[in-house]
Amino acid sequence: MRTNRLAPFALLLTFLVLPLVGGARADVNRGRAVGDSKVIAAVPFPGYPEGIAVRDGLVYTSGPAAFGVPGNFVPSKIFAFDEQTGALVKTIVIQGQQGPINALSCLAFGDGDDLYVLDEGQGVLKINVETGQQSVYSAGFHPVFQSAFNPPAPVLINDLAFDKRGNLYVTDSFEATIWRVPAGGGAPRVWFTDPRLDGPFGPNGVRIDAKSERLYVTQTFDANGAGYVYTLPLVEHPSAADLSVFHAYTPGAGPDGVAFGRSGKLYVALAGYSQISVLAPDGSEQARYSGPAQNPGGGTLPWANPANIAFNNRTGSLLVTNHASLTGLPDPSPLFAVFDLYVNDKSGKLFKGEDDQ
Repeated sequence: MRTNRLAPFALLLTFLVLPLVGGARADVNRGRAVGDSKVIAAVPFPGYPEGIAVRDGLVYTSGPAAFGVPGNFVPSKIFAFDEQTGALVKTIVIQGQQGPINALSCLAFGDGDDLYVLDEGQGVLKINVETGQQSVYSAGFHPVFQSAFNPPAPVLINDLAFDKRGNLYVTDSFEATIWRVPAGGGAPRVWFTDPRLDGPFGPNGVRIDAKSERLYVTQTFDANGAGYVYTLPLVEHPSAADLSVFHAYTPGAGPDGVAFGRSGKLYVALAGYSQISVLAPDGSEQARYSGPAQNPGGGTLPWANPANIAFNNRTGSLLVTNHASLTGLPDPSPLFAVFDLYVNDKSGKLFKGEDDQ
């Protein structure tokens, strides 16, 4: 057997480097208390940042963007900001949109440089962020549930998450439905639907737990305006009896996007209350954070309807899209932004596209 004579040196290097890494993180967060927030970047026109994902030091954001009319067509865009400086590094213009309604919701990284994006008109798009190549990964989302609150025609695909086998789960906020796209892409099929998920704004944020055993999904507003985090087992065909409440929010809270921390905590964006809720593994609420966020140029930015969450593992912070969708302010709103919330945690397992920087 050949022995590795470099092993002792590698072990020594590990002990030397670890204090430096910890020290670097401590320097980044020196003077910051848990719950402190600051602005990372303002989001340019067409604004309404919703989806967020991190890769190689860049923060990618997407949003409903433009709801144009014929003759005034504006394609949707994805913006990528430097996570440290907030500088706009890259803009990806979405191809193939026909109008009159053009909208992106959320996005998530897959393997390599592939970014998966929900386009309300085209379905799930697959975009290589290095080459810019775009293709349709899944199409054919269609009305399947007669909502008591929403018109029968449009679907509203909202958030997405992969399981460890590569299946993609997509929430439909107008259809009380969760879709599943097979690994590798193709036509979506209904994975779960239930009247309890119906409401003015139904299934929204979605994530898979660290063991890829359960799916967590938010319902933003039910018939009474209350919001929930539900769980379902990751089985082939979950039944109505499988749907269970993980946490219930009071009317108006409006739970939206979610993200698991490495600690096991579930972070929930409360769009209605403009807060971030922190849930323990047993579903109890441990903390509730509010703004405003400090602006590097001076002054503060109010938290306004935060939509989705990603982690900056370098700083142990959440990166949050300030969606500002319910403010009533004219476009372009000065509240369209990405802010950083220090929580002293890192991202939990993402089965495709984990950014462990």
